[in-house]
Amino acid sequence: MFKLNNKIKLVIWDLDETFWKGTFSEEGIIYNQNHHNLIIELTDRGIVNSICSKNNYENIKKILVEKEIWDYFVFSAIDWQPKGLMVKQIIERMGLRAINVLFIDDNLLNLNEVSHMNKDINVCEPEYIVNLLKSKYLQGKNDKNHTRLEQYKNLEKKVEDFELSAGSNIEFLKESNIVVCLKTNCIDELDRLHELVERTNQLNFTKKRVSKEYLEKQFNNPDIDSGYISVQDKYGDYGITGFYMIIDNKLEHFLFSCRTLNMYIESWLYQKIGKPKLTIIGEVTSSLNEDVDVSFIKELCDINYKSIDTNNRPKSNLDSKILFIGGCDLDQVIFYLNSSSIETEFNYVNNMNVSVHKDHTILLKQFSEFDDKFINVIKNIAVLDSNDINIKLNTVNWDVLIFSPLNDYSRGLYKHKKTGFILPFDAFNIDWTDENNWNNMPKHLISLPKDFLVYLKEEFIFLGAITPQEFQSNLLWLIDRFSKRHFIFLNGSEYEIDNVAKWEKNMSTRHKEMNKILYKLSNDKNNVELIDINNIITSQEQHTDNIRHYHKSIYKDIAEKIIELLNVSTDYEIKKNSNLNISIKHFSKRVKSKLKKLFK
Repeated sequence: MFKLNNKIKLVIWDLDETFWKGTFSEEGIIYNQNHHNLIIELTDRGIVNSICSKNNYENIKKILVEKEIWDYFVFSAIDWQPKGLMVKQIIERMGLRAINVLFIDDNLLNLNEVSHMNKDINVCEPEYIVNLLKSKYLQGKNDKNHTRLEQYKNLEKKVEDFELSAGSNIEFLKESNIVVCLKTNCIDELDRLHELVERTNQLNFTKKRVSKEYLEKQFNNPDIDSGYISVQDKYGDYGITGFYMIIDNKLEHFLFSCRTLNMYIESWLYQKIGKPKLTIIGEVTSSLNEDVDVSFIKELCDINYKSIDTNNRPKSNLDSKILFIGGCDLDQVIFYLNSSSIETEFNYVNNMNVSVHKDHTILLKQFSEFDDKFINVIKNIAVLDSNDINIKLNTVNWDVLIFSPLNDYSRGLYKHKKTGFILPFDAFNIDWTDENNWNNMPKHLISLPKDFLVYLKEEFIFLGAITPQEFQSNLLWLIDRFSKRHFIFLNGSEYEIDNVAKWEKNMSTRHKEMNKILYKLSNDKNNVELIDINNIITSQEQHTDNIRHYHKSIYKDIAEKIIELLNVSTDYEIKKNSNLNISIKHFSKRVKSKLKKLFK
């Protein structure tokens, strides 16, 4: 029996009398090294492998581990259940279609049962295995790094965790730390995006197949809006998994890889790009929910979407309870710290697809010394929620605060006329109480309700940027309020970045102003340390989309510096009752500061 009609993404192997000669549970087996090598070759082509076998799971795993081939299989079903059902479950758990799966078995009854339960699946008997690599349907593409295998390994772990959890899918996703990156430099990813257009079906809402030349022409047309999305969560990196193109406010292409199935990525993106007109063609596995709350998905645009080597994480045995406050880009630092005693207070995207920032020192102070008259004001602010008042600075136990105050120097300030509540919002050099600015909304504010802008205009006064004096005063308030705790501040890059949006221009000058204050505080305060980004970054190219975002290697360096400082601070805590030690530490900081100025 032989049926092979479509491109194969997954091969599911029977074992007895198929992968090897003999029956494992009876007379023993003769291992087939050629099939072993075939598995590796398929993996090199980006075609993944699984097992469906009536056997004892632990016994099979043991021998395949000994043969060093076990890690090449994903979602293996080794049980005494009917094979039609087991194959169906493998395909569903992997988010694939039967039409892209090949099942190999020596038993005709099993082949017919699997074909009956999985319409359009490809099947063959062992005698055809020798010719599989020559088939045009199993050519795959070069994947010597085994990226697809790694992605499905991550998915396997994710599915296992979900099946063991007691919560709903949404609750599980909230714990998965989903991070997306939306970019518009489509011409740079032409090959991958054309591949998505050609190959995606289950989550392809428009199903328009076009040539690479056509896409290239459209990407070079400045009047056409297009972009792609990359996805990552705590289970791994899914790479570039989605693509859209808008022509005349209508979605010409809107499609996603099956690797993001049930993650609500399509709903997030649809809301993000302003819900343009969409005509859905044919069946789509996931319904597009325009109003679902996708605030559990974070947007971050400086991730290096390549496989992350967890072996390269800096090591630390510290037991300090650490609180991070800053932009969500610091999630990358946390990945490298590999600690379970970390709490975070990062910006997030709310159910209106607007980024909520709570990391401004003015908000930290207002929410710590909260005036009840502010509550009605906050209820009318689209970029804040009443729950945001309960900041972790005051509600969790922490020993060390790692704080990136870059938000202070990028946000504009708005003062409520009646209560005096100050709202940090968007760019410091754009006055959103001025109606003239409403007709030129940037993409990150496209979903902002107009009612909020009207409220802002009527109820608030635009103050502009924070002053250096107020910035320093707020930091001193923070340090004094928690005087028995340890602080590590991150300052800002002083590189001038080319080709940035108008609200990002001259930010290096503002960072220099801010950095002077941070240098002074780290010199004057014994419980304050500073990670000087300008000692880590060596070129403009190490930034990504703006001056506040860096390439992945920089975040790893920051993590290493944090570990170094935490180890030093641990020694300091042990000796902190010694006035001599404090004096030496204070003197050392001053010497370092003098030397730094001298060399400058």
